[in-house]
Amino acid sequence: MKLIKILLSVAIVTFCFGSLMAQRPNSPRLPFVDKGACPFECCTYREWSVIKPTAIRTGMSDRSAVLFKVAKDEKVSGVTGVVITTRAGIARVLKNTKVGNVNVSKGETLYLLTYLGEGFFKVWRKGRIIEENMTEEGSFKVISQPRSAWWVKIKNRRGQTGWSREPDNFGNKDKCGS
Repeated sequence: MKLIKILLSVAIVTFCFGSLMAQRPNSPRLPFVDKGACPFECCTYREWSVIKPTAIRTGMSDRSAVLFKVAKDEKVSGVTGVVITTRAGIARVLKNTKVGNVNVSKGETLYLLTYLGEGFFKVWRKGRIIEENMTEEGSFKVISQPRSAWWVKIKNRRGQTGWSREPDNFGNKDKCGS
């Protein structure tokens, strides 16, 4: 009985300490919800074509009810989007440099939130969010990419609007032509 109490106490302490450690006091609050985000260069919300049949849901959850379905070759409006980052990516600063207009020091950790395209990210540093090119030679080393989902708000020809987490099922999202 005494051994069970000791093991239970160790498990509780480990759980509580592990939870505190996972929060990282100097890191962004997650999930990070980036309303209106369009996460690649030239990404745009406008009339989109349906490449693959897709279920459109009532909310931004895979458990939300299906409101309507869109068929291949149908035209819809890509109204807006939300990128929800559940795990921030990590980058290390390799030399003293600037991120936006902020001086950063060699060895600092930066947190990557939303990918913007062409190596640019929304970067979290000490409570501020700055857009920065993380491929700048010799300045940063990306250790890990963020984990996120891109939900898109779709409007059909009948005026119904709903959400999809399958943006790759739609074409004409790139205003630069590809």
